[in-house]
Amino acid sequence: MLKSTELMKQEKLFFTILVVTKNEEAYIGRLLETLINQDFSKDLYEIIIVDGCSSDATIDIVNNYLEKYPSLIKILNNPKQTLPPGWNKGIKEALGQYILRIDGHTEVKENFLQSYYQAIKKEPNATCVGGIVVSKGNGFQGEVNEYVFSHPFGVGRSMFRILQNAWEGYTTTVPYAAYKKEVFEEVGLFNESLKRNEDIEFHQRVKKMGGSFFLTTSIQSTYYVRDSILGLIKKSMGDGTWSMIANRVTPGSLSLFKLIPLIAFLMANLMIILSFFYSNIFYVLLGCIGLYFLMAFICSLRLVKNKGLRFLVPCIFTFFCLHFSRGLGSFIAFFKKEFWKLDT
Repeated sequence: MLKSTELMKQEKLFFTILVVTKNEEAYIGRLLETLINQDFSKDLYEIIIVDGCSSDATIDIVNNYLEKYPSLIKILNNPKQTLPPGWNKGIKEALGQYILRIDGHTEVKENFLQSYYQAIKKEPNATCVGGIVVSKGNGFQGEVNEYVFSHPFGVGRSMFRILQNAWEGYTTTVPYAAYKKEVFEEVGLFNESLKRNEDIEFHQRVKKMGGSFFLTTSIQSTYYVRDSILGLIKKSMGDGTWSMIANRVTPGSLSLFKLIPLIAFLMANLMIILSFFYSNIFYVLLGCIGLYFLMAFICSLRLVKNKGLRFLVPCIFTFFCLHFSRGLGSFIAFFKKEFWKLDT
C-alpha cells in the first residue's frame, strides 16, 4: 500500500523522468542541471536516476544534486548494469502519469518538459510522444561523427535524426519517448534478455497492441555522439548485433531498410568469393565499391563546405566505418547464443 503522501504525489505528478547511467561523470551533471532548471513546475515531475554500479564520479555528482533537491531526485541501484533492467526498475518506482526516458549523454533546453506537455495535450491519444535528436560531437572526429549521424546517408530514414524543418505527425518510432504509464501494464516491461536496442523491440510490441507514436520538432534534445572512430565502430557493431537479436525476439522490430548494411555485407563477401571463379563478378564488385565511395564523397561535400577540405577523407572513411561495422555486427548476431536462445 502506498502511504498517503505518496498517493498525493502520484495524483499530482505528470512526468517521471528516468535516466539509466553507468560511468556518465562527463555528462550527468549537465543533464541534471538542465532538467532541474525547466520552465515547468517542479511539483509536476520527478527525476529517477538508476545507476549501474558506476566506477567513476557519477554517483557523487548525483548525490550532490540529491542533497539540494531531495523531493525531486531519487537514486536507485541497478546491479545487472544493463539498460533494460535499469529502465524496468525505474518504471516500477515511477509515480508520474507519463514516463520519459532520457540517456545520460543528453542535454536538453529549459522548455523540454513544457514542449512534451503541450504535445501530449495536443495529441492525448498518442501512446508515446517524442521529438528530434540533434547530434553533437567534441573535437575533430567528434564533429565528423556528428555530421555522419545527422545525414540520411549515415542513418537512413530516421526522421528524428534528419529532420531540419518544423514537422509533426505520427511515425513508427520516437526517441526519448514519453510513455503513458499504463502502456507498461498492457504491453509489459522492457525485455531484460536484451543488452541494448530494447526500445525497438518494445516499440514493436506497442505497435502490435495498436499503440501510436507522435513526433514533433518542437521537442528537441542534444545527444553527444562518440568522439572517436573506435567509439563509433563499437557502438555501431553493438547496435547491429542487438537489433538483430531484438528482431528475433519480436519479429518486425527491425525494418527492411535497417537490414541494408547486413545485406550489403553479405553480398560483398559473396562477390569476393565468387570473383575467384568468375572474373566478371570481380568487376561488378569494383563497380559497386566505386559507386559506394562516390556516394560517400558526394554526401561529405556539405561538411567540407562548412568546415574545410581536411574533413573530406575522414568523413568518407567514417561513413564506411559506420556502415561496415553495422553490417558486421548484424552478421555476428547469428553466432551469438542470445540470438538462438531468446524466446520469440
